Amino acid sequence: SVAIIDRATRAVERVLVGPGLPVWSLAFRPGTDELMTGGGDRLVRRWLASTGEHLGAVVMSRPSDRLASLADHPGAEVFRACSACHTLGPDDGNRAGPTLHGVIGRRIGTAPGYDFSPALRGMDIVWTKETIARLFEIGPNAYTPGTKMPEQQVTDPDDLKALVDFIAKATGAE
Repeated sequence: SVAIIDRATRAVERVLVGPGLPVWSLAFRPGTDELMTGGGDRLVRRWLASTGEHLGAVVMSRPSDRLASLADHPGAEVFRACSACHTLGPDDGNRAGPTLHGVIGRRIGTAPGYDFSPALRGMDIVWTKETIARLFEIGPNAYTPGTKMPEQQVTDPDDLKALVDFIAKATGAE
C-alpha cells in the first residue's frame, strides 16, 4: 500500500486504500495534488494526495494475457501469488523479482537485467524442477539466504507439484 507521511513529524497522515495492490511504483504528478501508482493489476491509477481518494485508472491498453492458454493448469492458481513479482513470458521483463522465462537450467542470480543480491550471485544453484520445489518446501530464507524474495512455503505436496509443473510449462521448459 501507499502511506502519505508528514516528513516533519514522521506521522502517517493517510493510507491509500483501494484497487491495484500490491503497489510497484509511485510518482507525484507535477503541478497537481495527484499521484500515480502502478501495481498488481497492471494498471496506472490516479489518487488525490491530500485526501487519499482514488480517482480511477488511467485509460491505457492492457497487454494481452500470453498465459491464458494455461489458466486451467492446476498450478496456475498457486502461481497467482508469484505473479505479483515474477513474469513468465520471454518479452515480459522483470518486476520486483526477475522474469522466470528460461529459469529451468539457469544458474541462480543470472537472469539478464535484474539486480540480484550479492548472496544470490555467489550461490552455486542451478534451477531445476527439484531445486524450485526445494525452495518452496523449506522457504527462500532457508534455501537462498540473503534473497530479497519474501518468505513463503507451499506445504501441500499436490500444490507444490502443480506449481513446479506450471512454472516449467509456462517458462518454456516443457
